[in-house]
Amino acid sequence: MGSSVAERYISQISKYFSLSRSYKWALVCLGCVYICGFVRKRVFFKSSSASKVDNPSLKGMKKMHEQKNGSTSSKSTFSSLWLAKKFLSVKKLVKTHPLKKTSSGKITRIEDVTLNQDSRKIKKSSNVVGTSSNIKQHGNNEEVLRKYRKFKKFDIVEDYSDHYYKGSNSEKWQPPRNWAKKIQEEWRVLMELPDTIFVRVYESRMDLLRAVIKGAEGTPYHDGIFFFDICFPSDYPNVPPNVHYHSGGLRINPNLYENGRVCLSLLNTWSGGKNEKWRPGVSTMLQVLVSIQGLVLNAKPYFNEPGFAHSRGSANGEYQSMIYNESTLIYSLKTMVYTMKNPPKHFEDLVIGHFHDHAVTILTLCKGYIKGVEVGCCVNRGEKGANGLGKNVDRYMRKLVRAFTKIGVKNVKNFAS
Repeated sequence: MGSSVAERYISQISKYFSLSRSYKWALVCLGCVYICGFVRKRVFFKSSSASKVDNPSLKGMKKMHEQKNGSTSSKSTFSSLWLAKKFLSVKKLVKTHPLKKTSSGKITRIEDVTLNQDSRKIKKSSNVVGTSSNIKQHGNNEEVLRKYRKFKKFDIVEDYSDHYYKGSNSEKWQPPRNWAKKIQEEWRVLMELPDTIFVRVYESRMDLLRAVIKGAEGTPYHDGIFFFDICFPSDYPNVPPNVHYHSGGLRINPNLYENGRVCLSLLNTWSGGKNEKWRPGVSTMLQVLVSIQGLVLNAKPYFNEPGFAHSRGSANGEYQSMIYNESTLIYSLKTMVYTMKNPPKHFEDLVIGHFHDHAVTILTLCKGYIKGVEVGCCVNRGEKGANGLGKNVDRYMRKLVRAFTKIGVKNVKNFAS
């Protein structure tokens, strides 16, 4: 019976395609494969039904499978015809163009060349998909800037897992009632922040806070963004908050150490007069942030060091300050790259959006520094910095351009040339 079925299929296909005798054997193989598969399915389901017929759930599955087979029986015949036609088209192609030389001079079957072309198309398509996913991750420029401009200066969030002081207390810790009331008062004050400071507090950890401060124009920190983690002790406000700077291992200021320590009179971590130190009931968290921005991240941080403050205004003091600013600028540029690679939680949109918005300005300033503009000044001195600033900035600009490009900033590659 199997042979008669095969002959009938071969006869029908031969009449339809007007095949020569040499191709009939190929169709015999296809017919045999179809028949073997059909017989194997019948034997399998017969044995399965004999051993599992008492299982009602399997009966239902069997019925569904039989209905599916019935609906696809006509499709199997069509598939056989389609395979035969496809086989003939390939044979005709091989007969017409049996061999082809590749660019390397190697003789290759045309099927292999076709497969290679298809694989290249697939690979190219995969690259496009990867690029699209990257764009989706950061969004296009308009989308990034939209999120950046809508970024709230103050907000309450949940996840504090990357906070420096996350282990200082726990969610089960019950603070004194007056303490919680004071923290809520601080929150209300922080809702009216200047445009260059952003804060996130944590609903389940009222003792934690994170702030970012933008570097002011006219300083070596211009257009940089600097992160600080804050913890309110249990006896706050009788004592100042604890503040940790995200340094990335760089000391960009005499008051900001590589280990994150912040030295400031208002925090009682540095010497100062009575009115400069923390005053319970008077000093606030907002004052701390504004002091860091104005007194620490200033135009001439060299004079923050008490031992050098007396030289302010002297020729040697101003020269040393200029040298310090040049080194600080490089550290500030490195901090930018570090921050783009490691944006703190809840500030990702701010980091990406800020550098999308300011990348061209930052690189234009770097070009000016290479030409001799003094750091923190708009006047061209017409000479290179004493520490080889131009060469250092030029070398680091390439890293900046790569970092900007990686987050999706456009029109910056020409700055690397």
